[in-house]
Amino acid sequence: MKHKIKYVENSYRVAIKQCCASCAHKDLTRLMLSRYCSKRKKKVNPSDVCSKWTMSEQLQMAGSGKGRVKCMEYLNYALSNSLLDSPQHKSIEQIRAEFEQKVGPVFINI
Repeated sequence: MKHKIKYVENSYRVAIKQCCASCAHKDLTRLMLSRYCSKRKKKVNPSDVCSKWTMSEQLQMAGSGKGRVKCMEYLNYALSNSLLDSPQHKSIEQIRAEFEQKVGPVFINI
């Protein structure tokens, strides 16, 4: 059964699609075909939505004009280290901390 697509506005009046991809509880997986829900502790489809949905911090700030750009080296590092198949799943926070310790800042200075 298809769910009706629902949009909610953030405080900057930007319409945000309510789904796993916009949720604060998601962790990315390597292939982007699925997400890992840190609340439900399982893989989910990016278009799924559940009762535990909460808008991600990044999307809460969309439209504020305070955005930052991540460097490509970090994005590649995060992608290669976010495998759910590994015995110990790392959260994006753990991956970011490792990158900053090993390489340096995540964001580009513009």
